[in-house]
Amino acid sequence: MTFDDNMERIVYADYLRVIGILSVIGIHLSLSYLSECTAFTDIWFQGALAESLTRAGVLLFIMVSGMLLLDRDEPLSKVPERLKRVLVPFYFWLFYYFMKDVLIDHQLLNVNSVNTFFIELMNVIIDPTKISIEFWYIYMIAAFYLMLPLLYKMIKNLSEKEIEYFLVIWFAVLLLNFFKYKLYIFNYMNLFVGPLGYFILGYYLTKKDSKYTRSKLFGLFLFIVGVIILFLSVYIPAIIAGHTDSSYILVGNIEPGSCIKMIGLFIIFKNIDFKKAFGKYSDKINSLVIKLAGYTYGIYLIVNIPLDLIKDYGYFNLEISPFINIPIIIAVSILASIIILWIMNKIPILRRFTGMKN
Repeated sequence: MTFDDNMERIVYADYLRVIGILSVIGIHLSLSYLSECTAFTDIWFQGALAESLTRAGVLLFIMVSGMLLLDRDEPLSKVPERLKRVLVPFYFWLFYYFMKDVLIDHQLLNVNSVNTFFIELMNVIIDPTKISIEFWYIYMIAAFYLMLPLLYKMIKNLSEKEIEYFLVIWFAVLLLNFFKYKLYIFNYMNLFVGPLGYFILGYYLTKKDSKYTRSKLFGLFLFIVGVIILFLSVYIPAIIAGHTDSSYILVGNIEPGSCIKMIGLFIIFKNIDFKKAFGKYSDKINSLVIKLAGYTYGIYLIVNIPLDLIKDYGYFNLEISPFINIPIIIAVSILASIIILWIMNKIPILRRFTGMKN
């Protein structure tokens, strides 16, 4: 496999996608150590560090999407196609999880009649986080697809300084939100709140050429600082409360440590020469990562299936260090997900539900 400059850019985007899905699964598992293990024990501290390393993987998906999509003209005619590619497999798996809970689990929903069946189904379609908290990402990216033709024209007509102006205000609002400063002006600054900043940030970091965005060392520094902030956002509230306090853990896109960490990670991978990174094995490893990246959306949708089975059969043991336990379970759950998606992709009637490009 050969690489030109454009291909190298695609490869580092694919690496970030793969890291994103690893992090999404990792945070799902590491939070169990914080919620179920006694605070301040050795295993709890390991869980807190694992959680800090894996938190906010979804942000990488958003940044990569912004990096790729804001750099190309997006006609209105392409919007339905993009929405279809995201929403068709999503609704298929959402209905699967819905029926699984109705028929087997009986944990999330209250269905005891035909009437409540349809009421709960509509509620789940309106708010899919009732099924899985990670599903907030799907409607968010669908919203970005709806806005994309306008966002593209807006970004292309902004100068670098104007984009930086937006990002500075966005990060300031992010910080104030994190520290729970509910200023009245925020009611009128919705543009500067939430994931849109990460979408634009991914594009900006790709285009920005400075000694900082060219420095892997600076990226590593930001990554470490971000992880430390995330760890402290677990540790300090726990010290104050005397137990694990999740109020600064589950804040998602308004977490400044996550933002700093992901900027660092983005800069690191932006500056890796993937043609040479793994010596004579570079082509093979890059090809593998590209293939794996093609499965990431499908894995995102179905990975709860193998994860639930692993937990139900007692193979997720919180007495084992998360740095041993989590990588093994991630590997098994990803392999199982890929096998499911690969089989489905071979069956014409199921292919459209895999989330893979065909």
